[in-house]
Amino acid sequence: MPSPSPSFEHFAANVNAYLTKPPFNHPNAVHQMGGMKNIRAEAAYLYDAVHVYARALNDTLKKRGDPHDGQGLINSILGTTYRSAMGYLVRLDERGDAEGNYTLIGRQEHHAVPGEYGLYPVGGFRYLDEDDYHGLPALHLTASIAWKTGGPPIDEPPCGYRDQKCQFQTGEIVAGVTGGVVLLLLVVSLIAYRNWRYEQELDSLLWKIEYKEIKMNEWSSNHAIVPNKMSRGLYSTVRTSQLSLSSNPDLDFRYTSVYTQLGMYRGRVVAVKQVSSKAVDVTRKLKKELKTMRDLRHDNLLGFIGACVDPPHVCIVTEYCSRGSLKDLLENEDVKLDNMFIASLVGDIVQGMVYLHDSPVKSHGNLKTSNCLVDSRWVVKITDFGIHELKAGTETAAALADASETQRKCTDLLYRAPELLRDTAAPPGGTQKGDVYSFAIVLYEVHGRHGPWGNTDQSPVVLLRQVMSGPLPGNPPFRPPLSALEECLDCVRTVLNECWAEIPEDRPDFRSIRTKLRPLRKGMKPNIFDNMLAMMEKYANNLEALVDERTDQLIEEKKKTEALLYEMLPRYVAEQLKRGHKVEAENFDSVTIYFSDIVGFTEMSAESTPLQVVDFLNDLYTCFDSIIGNYDVYKVETIGDAYMVVSGLPIRNEDLHAGEVASMSLHLLDAIKRFQIKHRPTDTLKLRIGLHSGPVCAGVVGLKMPRYCLFGDTVNTASRMESSGQALRIHCSCSCRDLLVKLGGYNLEERGQVKVKGKGEMTTYWLVGK
Repeated sequence: MPSPSPSFEHFAANVNAYLTKPPFNHPNAVHQMGGMKNIRAEAAYLYDAVHVYARALNDTLKKRGDPHDGQGLINSILGTTYRSAMGYLVRLDERGDAEGNYTLIGRQEHHAVPGEYGLYPVGGFRYLDEDDYHGLPALHLTASIAWKTGGPPIDEPPCGYRDQKCQFQTGEIVAGVTGGVVLLLLVVSLIAYRNWRYEQELDSLLWKIEYKEIKMNEWSSNHAIVPNKMSRGLYSTVRTSQLSLSSNPDLDFRYTSVYTQLGMYRGRVVAVKQVSSKAVDVTRKLKKELKTMRDLRHDNLLGFIGACVDPPHVCIVTEYCSRGSLKDLLENEDVKLDNMFIASLVGDIVQGMVYLHDSPVKSHGNLKTSNCLVDSRWVVKITDFGIHELKAGTETAAALADASETQRKCTDLLYRAPELLRDTAAPPGGTQKGDVYSFAIVLYEVHGRHGPWGNTDQSPVVLLRQVMSGPLPGNPPFRPPLSALEECLDCVRTVLNECWAEIPEDRPDFRSIRTKLRPLRKGMKPNIFDNMLAMMEKYANNLEALVDERTDQLIEEKKKTEALLYEMLPRYVAEQLKRGHKVEAENFDSVTIYFSDIVGFTEMSAESTPLQVVDFLNDLYTCFDSIIGNYDVYKVETIGDAYMVVSGLPIRNEDLHAGEVASMSLHLLDAIKRFQIKHRPTDTLKLRIGLHSGPVCAGVVGLKMPRYCLFGDTVNTASRMESSGQALRIHCSCSCRDLLVKLGGYNLEERGQVKVKGKGEMTTYWLVGK
């Protein structure tokens, strides 16, 4: 085992002494200021590295460790401290990085030139002891700082960096106070102006109407309308929904009862409701109520026009709804209300109540079907809310005047919430929760159409007593039977159960009701007229699609008709007839006519049934028609077994007509050899063909079943060529032969002189091929 190595400090001392000698001559003496080594940084780093390694190696040898274990040497170095050759303490962290050290530089007099100053190190932030490492590095001064002013400067100038502390803020303070006062005066003035304006509007009595300005007519309460010029314009007919327009006639309401007075105010029809009051004290509260009513504007609230407060004509003037109340519609069995109408009517009521509850009126207090009016556009408008000061005592006076009003009053109270029925001091405007209960009864009546409580034998008084008595223990509260609503949606049943709950706090508000009833209006527009327009648009679109479909069918049929017409007449002639033009007869200098006949057809017909003959000719001519379609020819007609074709008319084709007919004849002759008769499969069909070229006259003959006919000696000669020919051969005249020779490509054989009826002796030819 090697002996322990000498101390590293001893080795370092020898190195320092060695460096001060030539040839190094390095000043390694301790500096007079601060005790730090005056050596280069590069040398200090090299020195520190050798120092740290040597120290770790020395510790390893002392512990009898392996000096060749590099990993062990590095682990012994990590997390240790050493004193640098520069004179400060350095620590290596767990990653082998040296902690930073900071030096403080201050103003100092140069040690070699008195009176000259510069920046020199005067201290540093460092760890001087291993025990202090876990704290913050401390500042250690090695010399005093020669402050120019005798001491360190202050943090901030006395007046601030921009002299803001030495300026007086009197102007800003005065301006701020003045601005605040002016703003306060403006706010106060605005509030005062608004109050003044409000008072002016109250005092202006914009709602006040002079009774003499209302032109009353012959209408009176509970009396039939006197039909006159004005009433016919006012009372429009009531139509059912689009789904029942075809089965329900228009209903004329000109002779039905109207439960309000009507009048004309400034050119518009208004409803006039009399108030049973001899004198009206126009107090500030009444003015506020009437102003609030006049300021309310909503599509589902009946417009308030004004009021007359001058005795004896005390009345309320509102808009006129020509279709009466919702109660009138529900009681009229001739008016059919489908789901679309019901959803629209209920939606209008909900919209109006949402706005009314958010308005200064806060609540209705008397919601029922008779207070839901329907205008000419089938929009529901809620009425009879507010103005409680003006209407105070009206019901009492009416009830005292007529005992029959008691029954009506009890029926109206069926819409009232139980808690308001029990409260003798209930507010005249009711409560919002009470309006929700009333809406439930209205909703039930709209779907049931048999009054607020449906079909019941109990009187309204008995029903009211059961409602006021409250639910018995273990039983639900007394309400209209839901079993009568068989076709309504589940959402309607849910809303009814929630809205007429016994405890007012358990009832939803109208915004929640609108959300819950949304399935009732699924796929519908907000307004009934919009729904009607959508239905009409859909019908128009369907009608347009139907018209397009029928037009396409018409075009197809027209094409079929034209195709049939083109089969009966030449296309050129058919086009002239379609345009309404008269087809004039026309001369053609040179055409070629084809005639063919079936040899032995008479005997075959005698031995066959008529149906067999028809089927045979149909098969034969179908075969011929499919062949001639490949050539520039026109099929003139077929008479029995005779088949006549022409080329060169009505569209002229110079001398090509002879070649077209000749090629067609060869094609037909080849096809007839393979043709098989269905009812006589063993028989061979023999065709006799004759051709002739010459001038003809052609034109349309007849109006019914018009035919395009050929006239002239050429037709007769072609017929003679066929009749004087032989079976399975093509007999052609001299004129036709000349044209074929001119065209070239056809093989003909001279037959010689043939006696032709009506023509005498003629030289004819056989067409044998191409």
